[in-house]
Amino acid sequence: EAVYTIGDTGPAGGIIFYYNPGHATDGWRYLEVAPVETEWAETAWDKFDTPVGATGTAIGSGAENTRSIVLALGMTTTGKAAQLCDSLMAGGYDDWFLPSRDELDLIYDNLHVQGLGGFTAIGYWSSSEYSNTTEWRQTFSTGLQSNNSKLSRYRIRAVRRF
Repeated sequence: EAVYTIGDTGPAGGIIFYYNPGHATDGWRYLEVAPVETEWAETAWDKFDTPVGATGTAIGSGAENTRSIVLALGMTTTGKAAQLCDSLMAGGYDDWFLPSRDELDLIYDNLHVQGLGGFTAIGYWSSSEYSNTTEWRQTFSTGLQSNNSKLSRYRIRAVRRF
């Protein structure tokens, strides 16, 4: 099995941003953020005033949040942040998801602050729901995390765990 360190190119061509010390029980060892070419700009999160139960904020909760969001939005709503990440095929992999609040913070701390990943200064959506009408996002110019309207449009970058 390949061994990676933070900042290495991952198997899908993205960048490794986290090593999971609990991999023996969690079933995954690394988090990889998708390459900059896959980033979406000006993307809404979901329907306003619709709770989807994607409340996990911790490292490791992004995949489950994304599944909850995609299931809640169904087939009639398309083009939202979690759906785009969920349907991404990049580097030969289709197991991408929208990162949780804490996963997004790791991307900021472990990659962006180090000049890696090609992130812009504006905000990125997480998959972590704050309320029926707001969602956690992170500004990459300052690292500030805040809750913003689900109707707002921010950038998204998918991640995967393996």
